[in-house]
Amino acid sequence: MKVGDLVRILDGGTGLVHDGEIPPDAIGIVVEEPSTACFQKGGAMPSMWIQWPDRGDWDSMEIEDLEIVSAGR
Repeated sequence: MKVGDLVRILDGGTGLVHDGEIPPDAIGIVVEEPSTACFQKGGAMPSMWIQWPDRGDWDSMEIEDLEIVSAGR
């Protein structure tokens, strides 16, 4: 996964979908690689900064929760 890739959240992937903040069918773009990994129970998880439609800020998302729908290379 690289900057410029278009991604969607896998089914059951994140609480942001369940909380209604991001529609389950939304397509986002990878905008930046984080300087540090997301820390979750059990250790660090690889992550990326994603810009979702209609959201003013970026969201740090775990790579395992995302599917590439179009590679930006």
